[in-house]
Amino acid sequence: MDKNKIKLWVDILMFLDFLVLATSGFVLKFILPRGSGKLGADFLFLREDWLAFHDWTSAILVVLLLVHLILNWAWIKCTILGLFKKTNKDECNIKNGRKK
Repeated sequence: MDKNKIKLWVDILMFLDFLVLATSGFVLKFILPRGSGKLGADFLFLREDWLAFHDWTSAILVVLLLVHLILNWAWIKCTILGLFKKTNKDECNIKNGRKK
């Protein structure tokens, strides 16, 4: 599979995971808050299930973020080095698989 297609899928999965993570965080913070006497209460699932779901989606997002950084490391490195010294932008584009 083409590296750009892999990057696209990783980014899509990161976005979807973020939406799920934000939703579970919203439910835990505002619908099933801790200390409100709703420990056993449910909103589709028990609070404990929401916590476990939130933890797992957080771990998945961290893994996807690391994959994202690895796949984009050449661009990140070239961009950061370009801030401190004159780099040939064409050279960076060639290293990253981009054409002029």
